[in-house]
Amino acid sequence: MSGARADCGRLVVPGTTEPRTDPSTVSAPITFEHFKLLPASRQLLVDGRQVAIGARAFDVLSALIERRERLVTKAELLDLVWPDVVVEENNLQVQISALRKLLGPQAIATIPGRGYQFTAVPDGAASDKAPPASPRPADTRGAALTNLPTEMPPLYGRVEELEALRALVETNRLVTVVGAGGIGKTALAEALADRLRGSLEDGAWFVELAPVTDAALVVTTVANVLQVTLGAHDPVGKLASALEAKRMILVLDNCEHLLDVVAELATALHRQAPNVRVLATSQEPLKVGGESVYRLGSLTLPTKAGIESARQAGAIALFEARARASQPQFALDERNVEAVVDICRRLDGIALAIEFAAARVPLLGVDGLRERLDERFRVLTGGSRLALRRHQTLRAALEWSHGLLTGEEQVVFRRLGAFVGTFGLESAQRVAAAAGIDEWAVIDRLGALVDKSLVVAEPGEPPRYRLLETSRAFALEMLERAGETDAVMRRHAEALLVVFEQSRSEEFVLPLQARLDCYQRDLDNVRAALDWTGATPDAVELHIALAGAVAWIWTEAALRPEGVRRTELALARIGLGTPPHLEAMLSRSWPALAFPKTGVQEMERGARAVAIHRASGDRRGLFAALCVLALTQTYRGLLDQAQHALDEADALIAADWPPAARVPLLKGRFMLLQRQGRSEAGVPFAEEILRIAIGMADHRLEAKALIWLEQGAAARGRFRESVADGVALDRRMREDRALARGLDCFVRPNLCLSLMQLGQVDEALEFARRAFPVVVQGGRTIDLLDPYALLAFKRGLVDDAARILGRAEEVYSADSFRREVVEQKLRDNLLSDLRIALPAISLARLMEEGKALADDEALRLALRDAGS
Repeated sequence: MSGARADCGRLVVPGTTEPRTDPSTVSAPITFEHFKLLPASRQLLVDGRQVAIGARAFDVLSALIERRERLVTKAELLDLVWPDVVVEENNLQVQISALRKLLGPQAIATIPGRGYQFTAVPDGAASDKAPPASPRPADTRGAALTNLPTEMPPLYGRVEELEALRALVETNRLVTVVGAGGIGKTALAEALADRLRGSLEDGAWFVELAPVTDAALVVTTVANVLQVTLGAHDPVGKLASALEAKRMILVLDNCEHLLDVVAELATALHRQAPNVRVLATSQEPLKVGGESVYRLGSLTLPTKAGIESARQAGAIALFEARARASQPQFALDERNVEAVVDICRRLDGIALAIEFAAARVPLLGVDGLRERLDERFRVLTGGSRLALRRHQTLRAALEWSHGLLTGEEQVVFRRLGAFVGTFGLESAQRVAAAAGIDEWAVIDRLGALVDKSLVVAEPGEPPRYRLLETSRAFALEMLERAGETDAVMRRHAEALLVVFEQSRSEEFVLPLQARLDCYQRDLDNVRAALDWTGATPDAVELHIALAGAVAWIWTEAALRPEGVRRTELALARIGLGTPPHLEAMLSRSWPALAFPKTGVQEMERGARAVAIHRASGDRRGLFAALCVLALTQTYRGLLDQAQHALDEADALIAADWPPAARVPLLKGRFMLLQRQGRSEAGVPFAEEILRIAIGMADHRLEAKALIWLEQGAAARGRFRESVADGVALDRRMREDRALARGLDCFVRPNLCLSLMQLGQVDEALEFARRAFPVVVQGGRTIDLLDPYALLAFKRGLVDDAARILGRAEEVYSADSFRREVVEQKLRDNLLSDLRIALPAISLARLMEEGKALADDEALRLALRDAGS
């Protein structure tokens, strides 16, 4: 039968295709983790509930569980599950895939090119009646050719890594698994050695080097494990010679503190013992000839919300298993999954930290654990008494890694703790270079920290760097202990100022989307720098400068409410001693960020920026400030003043300015003509912006121009044209989420309004519901009040329409806010319709009720189901 199976390209069916009643001899129920297999009734229970499982999948599972002590080849499984039938191998793969979806990816391991092995450990596995495992290879004395335990613990979330490492070891005789402390290097190396021990004549051997503190004892330790006698001279050479004819895998675990001697031994074995495969684990590579490095990353985290996605992630699977071991009643469910995911994410998916955290669940509960993670070094203690001392607390693990650094490496490491998220090389130099460490030395020390797995290098051009969150917390402790916190945080803020001053200089040179993609990577660092400078009395000037430099990004990144809050704090710190150019930068940024608020403060700030730039002779600054002021004046209805400001700005343009520098002026002209009721005359200005955007491949600016053209069509009553343009824009936004950020809050409300004008109320409701969350996030709820009031009215929710309009009247009654022409016309028409539909006393009462509502509460009234 197995001979016939060699031709798997044909489907040969000599007999029935019905599955056997049971290919396994297992009859008693088997429980493993939160599953129970009932062979007699052919059922699989998950947490006590029966789940659907196909007949073939059940047979495959039974066969693997019965033979769990060894690898089961593909041919053997095919013979067991499809007796007397020749089928294609992918039938087996389909069943394995189905089982992994039910049991989790870690339950069944794939041995590339050979077969599968069931890796979950059934309860009471040591005493069940399954047949004993096949004997291990033995030498002439009958001893097993390994010092690995007979049963290995489950390996969670490392299926792909295990297969990749195996492929690397099979083609390279010296491989080093490199990764941060506690990330799971040892577990992965042990699992691979366990998989390979049956296929190597001289077995698999594991040497733990962590307890070895004297480099002179390394070779002796390895020789003792392998039972090799060394002479007094040249122990490395003697050991290599003794292994010359051996075919085995040798795991050298935890080498980072003994790199020189381990490198010497590995080199000798590589040269003299061609059939010995050396697998080392270390926080940094050995850096010897013939070495292949496998960098082990963190355990995976869920990519989607929900239980199923969570259980597929290695970090969550490990947390669940360890929490269940500490508290058998623990179960991952809808109530705790969000908290568990957040815990694992804040622990960077580091296996050791997750194990510590899960062990605290019986004491603190999941929510209590989550709340206390900021005190992680106190909370995450209590590792196994049998574990290495440095693996018994999270702090001890980091102290071990930190202790292996040179003095300058320790200094650079703690200073890099100032960074939140990723950072660039130049910023690292500015922050870490001080007190005898120059910028070139920082490059060398940063490279060493990457090699030693304390800093992660993110691929890219140029690359970015980051500290894992737990490493960063430790670095900040060391920074405080060294008394450097204030000095380093100041340099951090200064470095961010340099970055964002560069972003300002690239305005109208780089495409807007490329500029946004580049600089929003530093947003977390900006937040930290603004927080520190904002709370530091002698950093006022730095705070104002940084707030002005970053102001442009808040709206583009759809973070306007945060930007308003942070910029208002900086504006409040402007005083008589503030350098004028810093005041001008921040002041001219404010009106655009505050819009649709266009009150006295916005007018004053815009005028102040103009005055400062005019006095200083800053031509480009004055041009920008005039364009911003003109927009504010336009929205305030000061149309003659806006015209004057735009004309003055036009006269400032120089021939050597890039074409995109004219965009603020073109936008100002377009908006002014809209307010003057001459939208047709404004079309050429929006079209010119569109041509500029296409010419420089600026897709974000192109989308803005299309939005303005769509708004212009609506203002002229061309609602079919407006809807067609809006639908096309919405499609682009859905296809490119980066492009949508900060722009979709305009497209969908506009579509909603135009669709209502065409009588397409159901379609308008769909876009209104899609618009609501993005507009709320963008802090532009005022834009929706009038359109949603009209939507409620057209849906027959007349009382709610009155309430929403009442809220709109309350908001627009403030001097800071003015309706645009289209919104004013909509409001007037709707109010007339409401006066016809409702008695005056009822309309007044309902609008009064609406005034008391929050914006989002009022908007939800238009979206509710009729009759609810």
